Amino acid sequence: MQAISQGELELVRFDTNGLLREIQRTLFPKITSQVTCHYGHIPTLSFVERVGENRYAISLHSMFNHPETPELVIRHMLIHELLHLEVPARALREGEVDPRISRKKGQEPQEPLGPIAHPAEFWVRERELSPDRIVAMRWIFEAFWGRLEYRAREEQFRVRKWRSEFGRRVVRPTIEQVRAGLLEQASEYPDGLGVGV
Repeated sequence: MQAISQGELELVRFDTNGLLREIQRTLFPKITSQVTCHYGHIPTLSFVERVGENRYAISLHSMFNHPETPELVIRHMLIHELLHLEVPARALREGEVDPRISRKKGQEPQEPLGPIAHPAEFWVRERELSPDRIVAMRWIFEAFWGRLEYRAREEQFRVRKWRSEFGRRVVRPTIEQVRAGLLEQASEYPDGLGVGV
């Protein structure tokens, strides 16, 4: 997946590549490849790709490239993409159900769709490394929900209508507002219903 535009002037209030280096050094010391990051107009929220021998590039969507984007959100996105290097896509194991396939009651079992990019061990590891993942994803949903489309078969959020609506009607909440909303929701649903993102 190639970025449509690369190398945008960074508008966030922190050094994204510095943050990436710190995360790689502290959380992914076994990843010795050179990894860089840039913002660009891409079809998904983010992705990582090999760009040379022992070199990778993480692309983040242009909508994140804004002074009001919290560092916590970008930290989570970088952890998620680095995890793809640590826990690569794999074939389903015997007896494992493909989570990308709808399983309605009485429906004939469908053939698996091939390698899965986010196997169960990926999500377990993400929970360990990104304790604020729910807050980060809730921030993304609150800020960009009308521009996101989840495609289960591809295991990704696609960004739509971004270029035509750039800078208009985008309200980026603060992390404190998102945390308060999650706490309020947790008090309404003490059994945990509705809190997960």
